[in-house]
Amino acid sequence: MLVTIEDELIYIYLQHKATSASPLGAYPDVSGYMLYDKNGNWLGYRVMRTIYNNKNYVISIPKVKKVEYPLFAASIEDADEFIEIKFDADRETAEMLQQECLLDINEKGLFGIELVRHPDIPAGETEYVKYFVEE
Repeated sequence: MLVTIEDELIYIYLQHKATSASPLGAYPDVSGYMLYDKNGNWLGYRVMRTIYNNKNYVISIPKVKKVEYPLFAASIEDADEFIEIKFDADRETAEMLQQECLLDINEKGLFGIELVRHPDIPAGETEYVKYFVEE
């Protein structure tokens, strides 16, 4: 996984960002949660798998089919209700703060997650994410 952070704009790449299978589509305004440990460190992100539009039409987010970057100590839980990315699999989540995202999709599944961190959501310390941040 690769993470880019520019102020409030965060992008989590699951597939190589220069791949020939660039995003074909996007799902905006998807419900999700920023995850923090008990010390306020940013631990990861949980995106909900089901999207409801204004006509009550339900869209289900595709499975994570391919991760093209090393995970190191991270984990990706691809459950029925959500997809949870933790930068340190052994750390316990102590707080979840609601934060919508945009999901980029291609024929290989979930390409990446774009977050524009809301001003009320703390950035948190980047102790766990630093191994994934693009330099």
